[in-house]
Amino acid sequence: MLERSLGGWSRGWLAGLSLVLWCGASVGAAEAPAPAPAPAVTVTIDTDRAEALYRCGETARFTIAVEVPEAARAAAKAKAVLTLDGGKVLETRNLDLTKGPSTIEGTLAEPGFLQLAVSVDAAGTRGNGLAGAGFEPERIRKGSAKPADFDAFWAEGKQRLAALPLDLRQTRLDAQCTEKAEVFAISFANIDDTRIYGFLCVPRGKTGPFPAWVSVPGAGPGPLGPSGKNYAEEGVLALTMGVHAYDVGTLTRDEVQAIYKELNAPMTYSHHGAPDREKYYFRRTYLGIDRAITWLASREDFDRKHMVIDGSSQGGGSALILSGLNANITALAANVPALCDHAGLLLERSSGWPRLVKGATPEERQPYLEMAAYFDAAHFAESITIPAIVSAGFIDRTCSPSSVYAAYNELKGPKRIFNGPREGHTTKVGEYPAFLGRWVRGQLGLTEPLPPTR
Repeated sequence: MLERSLGGWSRGWLAGLSLVLWCGASVGAAEAPAPAPAPAVTVTIDTDRAEALYRCGETARFTIAVEVPEAARAAAKAKAVLTLDGGKVLETRNLDLTKGPSTIEGTLAEPGFLQLAVSVDAAGTRGNGLAGAGFEPERIRKGSAKPADFDAFWAEGKQRLAALPLDLRQTRLDAQCTEKAEVFAISFANIDDTRIYGFLCVPRGKTGPFPAWVSVPGAGPGPLGPSGKNYAEEGVLALTMGVHAYDVGTLTRDEVQAIYKELNAPMTYSHHGAPDREKYYFRRTYLGIDRAITWLASREDFDRKHMVIDGSSQGGGSALILSGLNANITALAANVPALCDHAGLLLERSSGWPRLVKGATPEERQPYLEMAAYFDAAHFAESITIPAIVSAGFIDRTCSPSSVYAAYNELKGPKRIFNGPREGHTTKVGEYPAFLGRWVRGQLGLTEPLPPTR
């Protein structure tokens, strides 16, 4: 899920405050000379404020400039759609490209995000642009209330799993080890006669106790390897856990990909078991990873002071969920977190990945809404008091900025959010990537901690 792509918007690049997307013609057949590429269509959208932030009731001004081949200009068609963060359509307008740049204005009376999407068709050559503007996002609230039995549901699951033997299986991966780190494939018994799998990297040639770093990958088949080896070489226990019930540690990449393809054949795994909360895919995932974290915290070589969880997209949502589940975690970093604000659509805005709530009618939606509430990172955030950093991309169509803020605003501890007015679903949101490593190392006790901190 976490990739440098936004579907039809994947080739967009912002220049200054602008989103610019280039689209050309396809390459010709290999046996014939390639035709000259068609002139590109360029769509540029500027907001009138660099930070793209406004008070409710203020007006956000979007300026749209479109460049098309001169021969196609008269026949070119351009359409602008203004929405409530990819949800409710607020305005649709056809643009006259013969009159130069166009301007569209919008405002919100309540906290939220405007999203402007522009599509252009110039004689078959297409271009797209996307821009966003936030209105007091620090006041955005989640779309549903935390269920009364939320804590009891998860406590019961943890108790059921605790009754099963741990059955730790650990295999040293000699080819992955270095002079400074030992690497192991690990797994634990999990509910429903399954196992949870991952990797553990342990400092080599050093005496503990050590701080610990935990990560869950973005959506997909992985992890396909130990992502925390660099931390282990600095003197940190590094645990990387997958969300699936197959052995990422000892299977080959081709074997993992084949199993993953089969897993998703009926539907994407993120919807397996819905709308039954007992059978939903992520229930066994988070119970299993919670067990792995508790085991990590029980190791004699853990310092019992520093445990940071760090992830992006699915991994970012996992950081929030697991921080709500496991008291051993002392700090969290969540880049463009998924699994947030599943009920955001009730407020006519876009929910975060995986958009669990289905159905065209309220009756069809209800069972999904009820189940989704138990797996909403925004509800877990209510009980989180540890330091946290989070990022949100204003043109993120996978994990919408309103869904991210709905969770972020529930956090109770020291926190900081990094906005990306130019960014979509990416690991490079604003200043977040430059800050992340320094902040995590401070929270691990390797360097002087930076705020937000205890």
